[in-house]
Amino acid sequence: MSRARKIGYFTAWSIYDRNYFPADVPVERLTHINYGFAKLEGNKIQLGDTWADVDKPYSSTAYGEGDVKGNFGEFNNNNSPVRRHNPALRSLISIGGWTWSGGFSAMAASQHSRAEFVRSVGDFLQRYKFDGIDIDWEHPVEGGMDGNPHSPNDGRNYLQLLHELRNHLNSLQQHQPPRFGRYEITIATSAAPSVYRHLDLAAIAQVVDHINIMTYDYAGSWSAVTGHQQNLFRPSAGDSGINGNDTASDYINRGVPAHKVVLGLGFYGRGFSNVNHHASAYPGLPGLGCAFSGVPAGTWEAGSFDYKALRKNHLLPGSNYTSYWDDAAKAPILYSASDRVLISYEDAVAVSWKADYVLKRGLGGIMIWEMSQDHEGELMAKICEYLG
Repeated sequence: MSRARKIGYFTAWSIYDRNYFPADVPVERLTHINYGFAKLEGNKIQLGDTWADVDKPYSSTAYGEGDVKGNFGEFNNNNSPVRRHNPALRSLISIGGWTWSGGFSAMAASQHSRAEFVRSVGDFLQRYKFDGIDIDWEHPVEGGMDGNPHSPNDGRNYLQLLHELRNHLNSLQQHQPPRFGRYEITIATSAAPSVYRHLDLAAIAQVVDHINIMTYDYAGSWSAVTGHQQNLFRPSAGDSGINGNDTASDYINRGVPAHKVVLGLGFYGRGFSNVNHHASAYPGLPGLGCAFSGVPAGTWEAGSFDYKALRKNHLLPGSNYTSYWDDAAKAPILYSASDRVLISYEDAVAVSWKADYVLKRGLGGIMIWEMSQDHEGELMAKICEYLG
């Protein structure tokens, strides 16, 4: 039986239009749930969505004295229906993300502000019964959302922050042991060498429990040509210069133990519009590596398609989309010659290759962004065929 981690992100906004709730998560198939997102305000961790996080009552749940409501309660209360399905599930609060990473640089820059943050994290974990924290700073030094502050010292300050956080949580768990005896600390990092080059990955790996690498979004609206958005190996065409194997290898070469490298996997696809497949040099992969203009309407945002939406609308008999397999990249594409749309996505075969890769290389596991996008648990089930 594999000991690899199976980490799924659950997003607070899933309970609204997506109609996806904690009880819908196949927690029996996960080792960890990462709850996104908390935010950083005034150097302290704060709730991201108070109603979803701690206020929403669930009719199927019997709340005891001191129990938290909302999604936090569903994942963290010891007697919640969700936790009864998997008492060994570890829940981590994820802070930051693409939208809420703007405050990290200033917070990490001084001992005083770091100490304020670290204390607030300890209080947060104890109050809401989380088993650890996942820091999703996108990104130190460069990258991330336009307008986010950066400093050349971000990488060094980040390492110091993690050390101070580890020391504080170690102190807390000695006096008030958490559910599993130890608070976990993880981070989410980029797959782009231009971004993660600013981090002392070997030193960070000595502090954190594992590193979740966002090995997806290699191609999209920002690209010059169409390409795979989360290929495992170098593709036949449309090479973005990044792939899962090269990224995992580089992290290991930079000093991260293989068992702390967690490969990210997206349960979604990226689309490209106005693609001329006749320009492709690869007849078996029409539209791949070709110029495009714009992106198609997606499931919730332009150009992005939930896997379950693709299964319902694009991967059915009679659809004008055809699936093609890039055996070099170990990744599929969908292409419609009539619509001139190409979609790079993840299917059960691609997921199988990645899970097998994790096993063969002795990696720490797979991280999934995000759980609401699966189709009837199909991709998650395939992962479990390999990782248990």
